[in-house]
Order: sequence, then C-alpha cells, then structure tokens
Amino acid sequence: MAIRRRPPHPARGLIIWLVILALAVALAIWLAGSAKEVPTRPIEVDVARPA
Repeated sequence: MAIRRRPPHPARGLIIWLVILALAVALAIWLAGSAKEVPTRPIEVDVARPA
C-alpha cells in the first residue's frame, strides 16, 4: 500500500520569503538599536578674512 503525501501548500514559497524578510527586518532593527551614540563637537570655522 502506497503512502499518499499531501502536495505542498501553494503559498509555501511566499511564506518562506515572508519569514526570511521578517528575520532580516528584525536583525536590522536590532543592529540599529545596538548602535552607540557618538558625542559630536561643533565645527569651528575661522570666518575672519585678512584685510
């Protein structure tokens, strides 16, 4: 007696891509949240022109 397997779900490929996309978005959010702020200093510009 042969074992009958169900055919794969028609949206299986789409679901796999959506899961991969969700993991990529979660990774991007995690990386953005783990970035450390770097204190900035104002840029000093000498605007005096010699006469």
